[in-house]
Amino acid sequence: MIQRLPLPFALFLGALLLPVGAILLPLFPEFGIVTLLVATRLLGRKFAWAMRFNGWIDRRWHAIRARLKGDPNSSRPALWRWIVGALVIVLLWQVVGSIATIFVVVNSGLELEVFLPEGGFGAVPISPERAALILLAILLSFVPFFVANLIAYRYILKERLARLFTQTGTFSVRRMLFGFSLWIVIGLIGVAAVALLNPGVVEWTFNPAGALPYVLVALLLIPVQTIAEELFFRGWLLQWSDNGRRRRTTLAAINGVLFALPHLANPEVAGEDLVRIVGYVAIGYVWAWVTLRDRTLELAIGAHAANNISAALLVGYVGSAIPSLSLWTMDRIPVLQEVVLGLASAVVFAWITERFGVTRSEKLGDPTQA
Repeated sequence: MIQRLPLPFALFLGALLLPVGAILLPLFPEFGIVTLLVATRLLGRKFAWAMRFNGWIDRRWHAIRARLKGDPNSSRPALWRWIVGALVIVLLWQVVGSIATIFVVVNSGLELEVFLPEGGFGAVPISPERAALILLAILLSFVPFFVANLIAYRYILKERLARLFTQTGTFSVRRMLFGFSLWIVIGLIGVAAVALLNPGVVEWTFNPAGALPYVLVALLLIPVQTIAEELFFRGWLLQWSDNGRRRRTTLAAINGVLFALPHLANPEVAGEDLVRIVGYVAIGYVWAWVTLRDRTLELAIGAHAANNISAALLVGYVGSAIPSLSLWTMDRIPVLQEVVLGLASAVVFAWITERFGVTRSEKLGDPTQA
């Protein structure tokens, strides 16, 4: 088929696919190799270097094909199970989740410009009733995401559900609450530093009148949202990418980038503020790093819940992807300050969680080297 394509079109298509494959290779080797295989075969019709490169890619492709079938002598699930499971999870999340969101929006009479305000939430006050409805519509979409992770792990990977949460045999609620509390403290210290550096940027905005429905929705569904994201990013994707040969830092870096990608749709990183995505990469990195270190999701689940509950109820910010009825609201701060704050929070969280308390890897031994 490749040989039948007109040469100019084949070279054009190969030139497009080559950088795409190079980007996918470290993130999703299974898809990157296939993309590069097609690209080099297309370019190889004219360029000798592409044919030589294609030989190396072809050898990698044969290795991946063997992994797709699975190693009968290995306890690791076959590659096709990881791929199919990931597709099922994302499909159920996006399709069923969107249906749930649309149902709430339509039946509550929310206008589109209210549900999706230009520039995000926080700049213009919103009634508590509408804030609760919008939050419900957004967070309800994560319920099928949460369920999909459990279904795929149990029935597609055919693994015990406990292993999705922890590889150590036990899950410590106490350590999860430690991660929650620590992230709250780090966040509040960061907000205090921002307030000192930028007088007037943090303002008291809380009004208790009519706030109870919003608070209930936040406390009930934000944990569902954050656990669903942790099960997928630090559970499913991290276990998939951890083939026993990659270093912890590499795995965490890949996971941080993957975690940041869906957040590119958030209003706070739109346009010229794109550099703020570095904060998401840093946070995704450290939550993946402590998960690999401890071989359990305890700290990541706690910290992620703290992060989102804090944004909803403690310190909201202008440009947020969700409405908040928080005690304080923070206006936009200089990009450099936000990036530094995200990086510093990640470093402090990793250091304190290793410094205080015995980690799972110290108890059981960690085969992944830092």
